[in-house]
Amino acid sequence: MNISFAPGDKVRVSEDFFWAKGATGAISIPPGEITALSGPWDGDISRQETSSLGVNTVYWVWFDEPQLDADGDGPYRAGSIWESALKRID
Repeated sequence: MNISFAPGDKVRVSEDFFWAKGATGAISIPPGEITALSGPWDGDISRQETSSLGVNTVYWVWFDEPQLDADGDGPYRAGSIWESALKRID
């Protein structure tokens, strides 16, 4: 298991990601309601998500400002974001 981020790391979501484009936030351990649905996360911080877009490592991000999803639903205060769409910021 290769963990790129730690709880509390400040991140920015890529402008090319399919939702929360350009949002900033912090990596967090997902709440119990999320792990009750998804199952345990690797090291409590990341998990492998399989979808029609492939398999991606995801992290739970609490956004600085609530975000709409790709369908315009929300706003959401937090969500699963692909590791490849995250960049650590100061």
